[in-house]
Amino acid sequence: MKLKRFLLPLFAALTITACSDEAPQNDKYTTLATPVTVESLPAVTEVFSLSCGHCRSMEAAIPAIEAAADVKIGKAHVTFNENATFAAMIYYSAMSQIDGAPPEGLTEALFKFVQEDQSDDAEKNKAILSSLFAQYNLVSPFDMTEAQQEALFADMERADQITVESEIRSVPTFLVNGKYVVNTSAHQSAEELADTLKMLMANNQ
Repeated sequence: MKLKRFLLPLFAALTITACSDEAPQNDKYTTLATPVTVESLPAVTEVFSLSCGHCRSMEAAIPAIEAAADVKIGKAHVTFNENATFAAMIYYSAMSQIDGAPPEGLTEALFKFVQEDQSDDAEKNKAILSSLFAQYNLVSPFDMTEAQQEALFADMERADQITVESEIRSVPTFLVNGKYVVNTSAHQSAEELADTLKMLMANNQ
């Protein structure tokens, strides 16, 4: 199976990487010279990585941000390096099987697997991940049918397009209207971040 051959070697190589700090520390957002062209992109998309500790912490603030900004926030996993791409494959292996919102606890379980449960034993990692998927009645990435793999790879291609076209190098961040990239580190609270999101959503020029 193509997916299995891709995943197994990476299990032994995955390392936890800190979130990039390349984003500017003062500007609250940047405007892309060319908007992202991905179809059906939500007004606000959180761009993140399962290997990023700050992204994991951000999850708890998302409901408050959504309420304050009056918007449902979409999610896109970055693919800007090998670790992020591997983590994205784990994320989309799960999400490509789910219609609608993921079951409670799944996203946190995926964060925990990537950030805490990895070891140098690839077979052990495979067993842990397969057990995690089974807990949520999902097919393990190693047992997916060709049709399920096609759905996964379609999600991966979409995530890669968002990563490339948005030129995002630091997560977590938010992509607004496909053309504004928010610098989360320049905001002091969920309320302040929500205000920036609302302002950018209203700016269609």
